[in-house]
Amino acid sequence: MEDKVAILWDIENVTPSANSQFLEGLKEYTEHLGKLTVCRVYGDWTKGYLGRLSRQLSENGFELIHIPVARKNSADISLITNAVELIYQYPHITKIVLITGDADFRPLLYTLRRNGKSVHIICNSSNASEELLSLADSFKDYREIIPGEAAEEAADAAEERRIQRTRRKSRESGQRVGLASRVAGVIVEGQIGEAVESGEGGETGEPTVTLRSEGQGNISGTGRGAVQEDRRPPVDLAFRLLAEAVETMEKQKKKPGMGAVKVRLKMLNPSFDEKTFGFKSWNDFVYAARDRGVVDLKEEDQAIYLQTKPKALLEQKTPLTLAFETLMDVLDSLTREKGKDTHSLASISTRLSDRNVDWTTLGYKRLKDFILSAAKRDYIDVIFENGGYWVRRKKES
Repeated sequence: MEDKVAILWDIENVTPSANSQFLEGLKEYTEHLGKLTVCRVYGDWTKGYLGRLSRQLSENGFELIHIPVARKNSADISLITNAVELIYQYPHITKIVLITGDADFRPLLYTLRRNGKSVHIICNSSNASEELLSLADSFKDYREIIPGEAAEEAADAAEERRIQRTRRKSRESGQRVGLASRVAGVIVEGQIGEAVESGEGGETGEPTVTLRSEGQGNISGTGRGAVQEDRRPPVDLAFRLLAEAVETMEKQKKKPGMGAVKVRLKMLNPSFDEKTFGFKSWNDFVYAARDRGVVDLKEEDQAIYLQTKPKALLEQKTPLTLAFETLMDVLDSLTREKGKDTHSLASISTRLSDRNVDWTTLGYKRLKDFILSAAKRDYIDVIFENGGYWVRRKKES
């Protein structure tokens, strides 16, 4: 039997622009969950900035619940009341899509879970409560579900061209290295590396040799000279991301508990998975970061909290920060050349490739994820129109 889905939306907590195609993305998102049965949006519809969006919502079958601004927290109360009523009036509804990041909804999530409902949150990561998100079955930043297929396809094509160039360079490098790659001390592109025989290789049965050099990924090859670069992100990058997540929570006067920090880190980079870096669990990852001197741990009220170590953050710019700065330079360059301040993912992809920025080695699966990560950190604005993503520098407030 197909699952029945309800959408409950606190629109003043999560407010996409009217031309963002968010509603199209929301429909597609809920189709994967089941059949949409109830769609309710709560807000003060007399506010001007909600005018155009309210018309779109009405045309798309949403029920608009008017909450006058004078009634403090009344939107929360109305939403919570309606959600509890759904449990008894519509027991066939099994999934709730809650569009908010407000911590006041935590008791509601406990109630929904006790009654067998699964809850999927869509939020604005800049103001979302980590404690709320940790209770959900899944969560996403609202920008992540906005469709942009045309731009992504163009960016993917540019990325494929970049990969092909990288492979050609790797093959050329492998031909130069040849059999000498099995020697214990190897010079790779002018740097001293370490060659490690790791057992039997490919079809030739010759040992596979892994080259490790300062600041580079691993390169593997057989005696034939074939090479393959290890594109796994370095663990130091993950540790830096952990420190950033803790620092962000500290600045917001929040307590960085173990679970809450993981939620914040996942909001900064949805692609993060500690297992990618060889850790069996989140706790193992955090303790390894502690042992590396990236964060401190303290026990308070029988709970463990993380603390940043400022010196670790200030020693040098992280690869991710440098990549964001390069993105800013690329946007400035495109603006000077084209005479406009908004640019497509495809054009940005090509320029970043020319500047040797590889978002996959920074922990992102797609250029879109890297771009949205920059937007969450207020480096850029992302505009969604004409079926695609357009990027510009963040306007000064």
